[in-house]
Amino acid sequence: LSPFEGGDAKRARRIKQLRTLILSELPKVDLVNILIDLDSATGFLRYFVTPALRDTRLSANVLKANAIAALIAIGCNIGPYRMALATPGITHSEISAMADWFFTPESLKAACIDLVNHGFALPITIRFGTGETCSADGMRFYSPANLLRTDFSPALKDRGITMVTHTADNLLMFHQQPIPCKMREAAYDLDGLLQHDTELDPTRCFTDTHGYTEAVLGAASLLGFELAPRIKDIKDKTLYRFERAPNYAHVDPIITGTIKTPLIHTSWDEVVRVMASIKARRVSASLILTRLSSYARQNSVYLGLRELGRVDKTKLILRCLHDEDFRRLQTKEINKGERSHDLDRFIFFGKQGALRSRDFADQSHSFSCLAILHNAIVVWNLTHLPAAIDRLRAKGHVITDDDMALVGPLLWANVNPLGHYDINPDRLSASW
Repeated sequence: LSPFEGGDAKRARRIKQLRTLILSELPKVDLVNILIDLDSATGFLRYFVTPALRDTRLSANVLKANAIAALIAIGCNIGPYRMALATPGITHSEISAMADWFFTPESLKAACIDLVNHGFALPITIRFGTGETCSADGMRFYSPANLLRTDFSPALKDRGITMVTHTADNLLMFHQQPIPCKMREAAYDLDGLLQHDTELDPTRCFTDTHGYTEAVLGAASLLGFELAPRIKDIKDKTLYRFERAPNYAHVDPIITGTIKTPLIHTSWDEVVRVMASIKARRVSASLILTRLSSYARQNSVYLGLRELGRVDKTKLILRCLHDEDFRRLQTKEINKGERSHDLDRFIFFGKQGALRSRDFADQSHSFSCLAILHNAIVVWNLTHLPAAIDRLRAKGHVITDDDMALVGPLLWANVNPLGHYDINPDRLSASW
């Protein structure tokens, strides 16, 4: 494919300048205050103040303070001990107890859903996206712990684990899932589309080459989703037709494969049964598709899905060849997912961004807390962006909705995740 035509450099410079202007108008804020503000708006911390905790002598606001400290300790990867050093009045044992006993997969997911739904309901959010499109991408974390779920990653040149994230077109991260680095991300793309439980309704998912296989493309189509990977080395991929006889005068030379329709016919009933089980969430898409692809002798369901996926892959490649706007949309949405990873790295700064826990459940909790902090920053920005834009327009700056959509709410230069250092000059010696 030929590269995009020039002409975007000037617009890119303008967007960069506009991002700087918007950041100058957004309030500077501590991460802890973001969480406090959003709890006032959504009450998302209620999921950690369980009936068992309410029976204690601690008041609700004290319990919520412990929950905030634990979210930052785990989500920023600094740990309960160092978090306790930075938070007078909250002990290491209180933070650890909150994280160990009341940060369950269910409570963490429910809190994240509240933040996503609140952000999605804000009037400004529709300017950045409808929530019907998303991107899925994997983010790798170094993990020295010798766990079954960690393995060698060529990207890290060491052991690690991958967090597969789903980012909506409005920049809200609605699903995250840890997987081994050696696992292909494709099947997990469907997990995020089926299991997020938010008010978003993503039906189209953009991803990179690692985010698709032919079988997953077929499964996505049957489940009602459009998986649109940006395929690497597209010129080397095989295109398929239903019959060997030439039927497409202008593209016959490049269509060299033939769909094996008997495989689809013989496996159809089983394919429908498996897809119904996935749709009803009796089994996860990643589990069944990974299991089917691992058999030494290929399963008939897998073969049927693969043939269906080859049809979708051929249609996708042909669309990419002739539709430049679609290729631009692919790049735009995938870049949103990659930029959201930049925010994740900003948040997950402790221990040099390495996951050092030997417990896979703890690693999963780290990713869930990270997702909560990520969405908290995005939603806080969505809340304060309208006022910042109005102030800039009042000063004479011309800001169109299209420009604002390109800037987006994925901003963090105004956020302080580190806390404060009390350096009192009166305590220092006045001599040289």
